Amino acid sequence: MSRIAEDSLKLQAAIEFGSEYTYEIKNGGHGPTLVIEASSKTSAAIARKKAPSRWEDFYVLVVYSTSAPEEEPSGSSSIV
Repeated sequence: MSRIAEDSLKLQAAIEFGSEYTYEIKNGGHGPTLVIEASSKTSAAIARKKAPSRWEDFYVLVVYSTSAPEEEPSGSSSIV
């Protein structure tokens, strides 16, 4: 798939499902896959309600990152 066609599909997905997500097109185990990356679990749940499991002949996968920066309790010092 050409870069222009890929960018066009990502733009179309952003218009249909929302611009607050990041979109990638990858080849996955189910074939061509549209990966929708959300910023949080709540945002991913909303995206899953908006996006069908198949879209424009692509398998749709919604993901989010569970790794958040760890915060130290206030008043404690870290020893390295």
